[in-house]
Amino acid sequence: MASWWQGASPCTLHMGRPLATMMPLRGPAHKGPIRPIKSDFPKTSERTMGPHGWMRGSYSILSLTNPIVGPMYRPPWVVGGIHNPTIDPDVHFNMQDRFQTVSFLEMTKCFLWCLMPARVQIIMVGLPIVLASIIAFIEQRREPMEIFMDREEYFKDFSSYYYGVYFDHHHFSHMLCHRRANKWGYAGLDITLEEEEHGGHDAHGGGEHGGGHGAHHE
Repeated sequence: MASWWQGASPCTLHMGRPLATMMPLRGPAHKGPIRPIKSDFPKTSERTMGPHGWMRGSYSILSLTNPIVGPMYRPPWVVGGIHNPTIDPDVHFNMQDRFQTVSFLEMTKCFLWCLMPARVQIIMVGLPIVLASIIAFIEQRREPMEIFMDREEYFKDFSSYYYGVYFDHHHFSHMLCHRRANKWGYAGLDITLEEEEHGGHDAHGGGEHGGGHGAHHE
């Protein structure tokens, strides 16, 4: 069955528009710019929703014997609910003056509050990415890592290259740093490799590419 307006002419439909615009507005007219939120939004009554803020939740990590510090649960008909609202919907959903009355920091705060239910998931994804990026930044060097080396050079000091990482991995890493410094031509320019604590350049392999350990292992 067709609706009544499907058989109406376009002229009849357009006649109803001025009547709708002349209807009185709901509620009293607001004076001045309308601010849709209060300064403490989205927080509300602590009596209704409990305390807000760092270390003011329902549970405390400061005590193992009495960790529950929040208020006892009370139903809405005791502390207030939809019949006792804390916002004025006519003002709250009025966005016409939001850019004049709400600052960018307040908008950012409201956006972050919307992410609070997903904070654990965000940390689970973001923290590994941040840690991996930090490690990659720290490990990045000025030359490519030496993944392969010549067989003849390797067997000049097989024991040190094969067992050295198990014997002293710090010394082993420092030895490879000196080897790369000699191989890529910046030996003597990196002040972090100039300490004689691990035997110096001569101890970690002189020669054209710093292949063997020299006097340190002989």
